[in-house]
Amino acid sequence: MNNHSTENLAHINFINFFATIAAFKTPSLRKCPFVIAGKIGGQAVAADVSPAAVKEGVTNGMTLAAAQKLVKGLTVIDPDPAACAEANNILNGVISRYAPSWQNDGAGNIYFDITGTRRLFGSPPDCVCRIQNEILEKIKIEAAAATGTSKLVCKVASRTIKPEGLIEVRPGDEAAFLSHQDIALLPGLGASLMKTIRVTGFSEIGELARLSDSEALSLFGKKGLLLRDNALGIDNSPVITGNRVIESRADFQDDVIDELVMRGAITSLAEHTGLQMRGDKLGTSEISLNIFYSDGVKAEGKEKLRCACFLDRDIALAALKIFQKAVTRRIRIRSASLSLGGFTPLGFEPDLFEPETETKNRRLQEAVDSIQGRYGTGKVTRGLVLAAMNKKNLPAAV
Repeated sequence: MNNHSTENLAHINFINFFATIAAFKTPSLRKCPFVIAGKIGGQAVAADVSPAAVKEGVTNGMTLAAAQKLVKGLTVIDPDPAACAEANNILNGVISRYAPSWQNDGAGNIYFDITGTRRLFGSPPDCVCRIQNEILEKIKIEAAAATGTSKLVCKVASRTIKPEGLIEVRPGDEAAFLSHQDIALLPGLGASLMKTIRVTGFSEIGELARLSDSEALSLFGKKGLLLRDNALGIDNSPVITGNRVIESRADFQDDVIDELVMRGAITSLAEHTGLQMRGDKLGTSEISLNIFYSDGVKAEGKEKLRCACFLDRDIALAALKIFQKAVTRRIRIRSASLSLGGFTPLGFEPDLFEPETETKNRRLQEAVDSIQGRYGTGKVTRGLVLAAMNKKNLPAAV
């Protein structure tokens, strides 16, 4: 049973969100197959797909060449960040009138907490139905929605009924509801983990839920217990109000003043936050660094980038630039924290072409992430971090 049994959470899931917004802005697109151009690893892809294109067999992430071969006369349009931002502002405005806190990833997924609103708006399904109707009235978008006691349960539930509809998972029914659902509906399963799951022969979430601790660890390694708990519907992650931030912190066992050690620590923080960000398929345009001196004084700085970045190299360069500007005292440093914000979904840059060197950098980053995902964070790192470790044991980023 879920630990959040007294809470009422909800999830609204907009399928093909960016394509839907494009069709709302340009009605002539509504019945024709089209894709929104993007890029992954330097290759032009269909970053989002219209319903008509889906019916023709086009899928998100398919190369543009393959999509155009599949659908003759396929319309390819550029991303429209301004239109998407305007739509998200409308969505936030609607939900803010019903929920005290909500979390919008900007790409068609919104979680919100409606605990304690029953007297104002009725039961959780009634409240969410009101929100769906108001969204449909304002921007003509239909969505799948679910209510439950955790973000994970709501997410799986909305996936079972997409592209539209409303489903309620009542407190205490989480494990029973999840039991016979397809394992692929669990959020956060990467390709390598899915491959391992398929080897076991498991197909339903309930099969994972029945594993003992030792069985889960034996089959899936360090991720086994979390995977098993997710299958039971156990999820304590909160609804994050306001703009999302990914943060990592390093606390030194002994206060440091050596610049090489600090640069290595900051680079390690960049790698840690970057890996988490890319796991959520995001790029960042706001990088913040906080330095805490041994006497309690804090130095801080922020770098706003013109274009969103997602490479560890670029995050580290921006963070080190902040460090050079912000740290002016010759006082020992106790800890440092790095945070990323201003997120943009990966694959929605307007330029479909990039220099060959940039393509190589992207592919290198993908290879590093693959190794980290398989063997653990920190198994591959930069020479600057290793040099700093040779001078002083760096703290683990958390």
